[in-house]
Amino acid sequence: MKKIFIAFLLLLYLRVTYSQTTEQYDSLKILINSAKDDSTRFYKTVDLVWDYIYSNMDSAALYIRRNILLAKKINSEVMLGLAYGQYWTLEQLNGNYSGAIQYNLQSLRLAERKNDFISICELHFSLGDIYREVGDFERSISNLRTAKLLLASKLKPVFEQEKNDTVAGHYVYDLVLIAQTFEKFNHLDSALSYAKRAHDLDLKKYNGISLAKRMLPLIMGNVYLKKGDYPIALSYYRTGVTIASEDVVIKDAMDNYSGMAATFKSMGQLDSSIFYANKVLGLSESIYNVTVKLDALGLLAAVYKLRHNTDSVAKYLDLTIETKDSLFNTRKVIEMQNIAFNETLRQQEIKEKQEQYKSRLRTYGLAGGLIVVVLIAGILYRNNRQKQKAKVKIEEAYKKLKNTQAQLIQSEKMASLGELTAGVAHEIQNPLNFVNNFSEVNMELLTEAQAELDRGDLPELKSILNMITENQGKISNHGKRAAGIVKGMLLHSRAGAGEKTLADLNTIVDECLKLSYHNMRTKDKSFGVKIDADFDQSIGKFEFIPQDMVRLFVNLFNNAFYAVAEKRRQLPNEYVPEIFISTRKVDHSVLVIIKDNGMGIPDKIRDKIFQPFFTTKPTGQGTGLGLSLSYDIVKAHGGDIRMKTEESRYTEFTIILPQT
Repeated sequence: MKKIFIAFLLLLYLRVTYSQTTEQYDSLKILINSAKDDSTRFYKTVDLVWDYIYSNMDSAALYIRRNILLAKKINSEVMLGLAYGQYWTLEQLNGNYSGAIQYNLQSLRLAERKNDFISICELHFSLGDIYREVGDFERSISNLRTAKLLLASKLKPVFEQEKNDTVAGHYVYDLVLIAQTFEKFNHLDSALSYAKRAHDLDLKKYNGISLAKRMLPLIMGNVYLKKGDYPIALSYYRTGVTIASEDVVIKDAMDNYSGMAATFKSMGQLDSSIFYANKVLGLSESIYNVTVKLDALGLLAAVYKLRHNTDSVAKYLDLTIETKDSLFNTRKVIEMQNIAFNETLRQQEIKEKQEQYKSRLRTYGLAGGLIVVVLIAGILYRNNRQKQKAKVKIEEAYKKLKNTQAQLIQSEKMASLGELTAGVAHEIQNPLNFVNNFSEVNMELLTEAQAELDRGDLPELKSILNMITENQGKISNHGKRAAGIVKGMLLHSRAGAGEKTLADLNTIVDECLKLSYHNMRTKDKSFGVKIDADFDQSIGKFEFIPQDMVRLFVNLFNNAFYAVAEKRRQLPNEYVPEIFISTRKVDHSVLVIIKDNGMGIPDKIRDKIFQPFFTTKPTGQGTGLGLSLSYDIVKAHGGDIRMKTEESRYTEFTIILPQT
C-alpha cells in the first residue's frame, strides 16, 4: 500500500511543479530510448509527460498511452494507477471533464482493490474538485465528504501513531485540500483554520518548502478577498506570484494574477484590474488553464461595462462565449453524466453481488431439488416465450406492411426536421448564451447597486439601475428570440393534419428562412448567399395551418439553398449566390415569391417536379417527396403553387394562398 501511496504523492507533486526547457525534453527522450528496463523507461516517461502537460498536450497524451500499455504489459498496478492519474490530470486541464472523471474512477478502482485508503481519499478529493469545476455541486460535496470521513477514520490515527515524514507529508496536503474546499464553499473561518494547521505542520516538518508553500498563498488570498480585506489579499497573491516565478510554474502565476485582478476590481482600481487580467490572458497562450482564462475574460467584460465601453464589453463577452462553447458543449456534459451513471451502476452491482453471494450460501442445501424444478420451469418458459415472440413478430410484420405508405410520407416530413437540428441548436445557443452572460452581469451589478445604496451614492445607483434595466431588455429580447425558434421547430415536428389558426405568415416565412440557412451552414461552413427579403406588413394575420406552412417553406428554402450551392461548386470564382423572398397582398390573396439564381430546372423534367418520389438530387440526399408534399399543402389550403425557371439562370416559385 505504501508503494502506491508514494507514487501517488509523486503524482500530486509533479502535476504542479514541472516546467523545463527544450534541452531538458531532449535529454529525457534520450534517457527513455536508452533505458535498459521497462521500469526505468516508465518513470522517465512520467517525467517527460509532466514536461509536456502544460505546453504540448498531444505529446503528453501520446506518452501517457504508451505508459498505460507498458504498465499493463508488466502487470504493475502501481504504475497503472500513476499513468491513469496523469491521464485524468491532462483531461481536466484540457476541459474534457468526462475523460477526467473516467480515468479518475479507474484509478479509484485500483486503489479500492488494494484497500489503499490514502489513495482512495486523495482520489475522492480530486473527484470533488472536478465536479465542482463543472458545477455539479451535489456530487462534488458527496466526494469531498467521503474523503473527509476517510481522513478522519483512517489517515489521522495513522499519522498520530507513526509520526513519520511520509504520512506527515500526506497529512499536510490533505489539510491544504480541506482548506481549499472550505474556501470554495465560502466557509471562510474554517478555511483559515485548516490553512494555518497546514502551514504550521509544513514549517515543523519541512521548514516551509513542501507543496503547501505553493498552494496556501492562493487559498489565503481568496479567503481575504471574500472577507473584503483587500490589502491582505493582495499581499498573499503577490507572495504566490513570487513563488510561482521562482519555481517557473505558469499555472500558479495565472491563478494569483487572476486573484489580483478581481481584488483591484473590488477596490475600484479598474486600470490595475485590467492590467492583471491581461497578464492572465497573456500567460494562457503558454499553457492550458481554461477556467482561469474564463474568469479573466468575464472580469474584463464587467470592468469595461463599468467604464461604459460597449465595444470592449462586446469583445470580451464574445470571447467568453467562444471559450465556454469549446469547454462545455452538450456532448461533454452527456458523456460526463453517462460516466457518473455507470459508476453508480458499478456500486450497485457490487452490493448486488454481495447479496447474491450470501443468498447462495443459504440455498446450497436445497440446490439439488431446485435445479430440477428450475430446469422444468425453464423449458416451459422457453417454449412459451418462443410462441409469444413468434406471435409478436407476426403482428408487427402485419402492422408494418399495413402502415408502410403512411410511414414513408411521415418520414419525409420529419427528414427535414432532422437536417435542421444542428442549425437550430446553433441558432438557439446564441440567444441563450447572451441570456446567461447578461444575467451574470446583472447579478454583479445588483451587488454593486446594494453597495452604492448603502453608501447613499444615488447618482451611481441610478446609473447601475439603468444598466440593469438595459441588460434585462436584452435578456428579454434574446429569450423571445429563442422561444420563437423553438416554436417554429415544434410546428415543424408536429404530426397530423392540424387545425387552422390565426397566425402571421411573414413571421413563419422569416423563421423558416433562418432555420434552412443555418442547416446549410452546418453542412458547409464556407457557404454564403446574398438574401434580399421584402415582406408586406399590410398582410396581417389570417387563418392557416402553421405546421403545414413551416414544412412548405422549409422544403422550398432547402431546394433554393441546394441549387445555389451546387452552382457555386461548379463556378467557384465567377458566381455570387442570391435568393430573393417577398410577400405581398393582392385582392383577397397572399403571394409568397421565392427566387434563386441557381442551377434552374431543365425543360425535360419541369412537368415531373411535383410528382411523388421524383428528385434530381444524388442517391441518399433526397426522397422526392418534398415538392410533392408542398404541392399537397398548398392545394389543401385552397391555393396554388406556380413555377418559372430557366436552366442555368434561375428558379422562381410563387405560392398563392387565399386570405380568409
